[in-house]
Amino acid sequence: MEARARAGIELHDAVLRYAEVERRGDRYQLLRLGSCDFDFGVLDELQAEAPRYLDIVGEALRDVLAGLVADELDVALHPSHGVTAFASLQPEALEPDALRGRLLAEASWITGQSADSLHLHAEPGMHQPLSEDERARWYQVLVLPRHVQAHLERVLQQAPCRRYRVRLSTAGAAETLRRLPGPEPEVPPEVGLAIGCYETHTEFTLCRRGHWYLSHFAPGTEDVAYFSMALLHRLGLSAVMVEQVALYGTHVPEALSEQLRLLFPVEPMLLNPLVLTTLDPKALNPAEAVAYVPCIGVALS
Repeated sequence: MEARARAGIELHDAVLRYAEVERRGDRYQLLRLGSCDFDFGVLDELQAEAPRYLDIVGEALRDVLAGLVADELDVALHPSHGVTAFASLQPEALEPDALRGRLLAEASWITGQSADSLHLHAEPGMHQPLSEDERARWYQVLVLPRHVQAHLERVLQQAPCRRYRVRLSTAGAAETLRRLPGPEPEVPPEVGLAIGCYETHTEFTLCRRGHWYLSHFAPGTEDVAYFSMALLHRLGLSAVMVEQVALYGTHVPEALSEQLRLLFPVEPMLLNPLVLTTLDPKALNPAEAVAYVPCIGVALS
């Protein structure tokens, strides 16, 4: 198999995290990994009508990706004020233009903004049968106001690569989780659940038999157990079907594992993306490694 390098970055709070990986058989070699801290909120700058520090972010991106081997960059964004994310179930047979029109109309309704003021980034999840003759597919949709999209493009123009793709942070979690081995050799888990814990929000991602099914977001860090079960019930799944529970993020509560043990028949673990690479998983403190799930994960696809 020909080696191919991919790069991923994550923009969150006042931090830019980055990774570049190259596939080597069934594992990945980390060509670079690190972070860059700022004295201001990166997302605040992207959302500002008149940002003051975008060039600083662009210069930092150019510096940390200098000598990049990859020719494509995946950008992971978290839902926040001004950055909306939702899941949408749509007929599988839709033409691309019709699908985009439906998603744009839904985004306009959710945000309360006109469709022409929004920019969409959407990617498919799993399909779901509706009847014997009809199937639908879940789509994960990231919605950016036009000015936020323009500011992001201004930053990404500094990256030393030709193409980029904007994705949800949960795409990185799904790409990481679905590659981890399950309890049975060579058999992906029936249901895998990844929970991303951050100071402002919590992310929930379900994978089924090695495929990204659906993600959900909740503000704050309370009621993690409730929202975990709510996502399962939304898809007609039960807690006993969950064969993998993994935690990641920058603010993983110590007590969360104990709460989740009461719900699921498996032991919660930290979602350490380094186990998928040729780097020793213990090279980083586990609490630090799990913060890199979004940027490493999007680079794996």
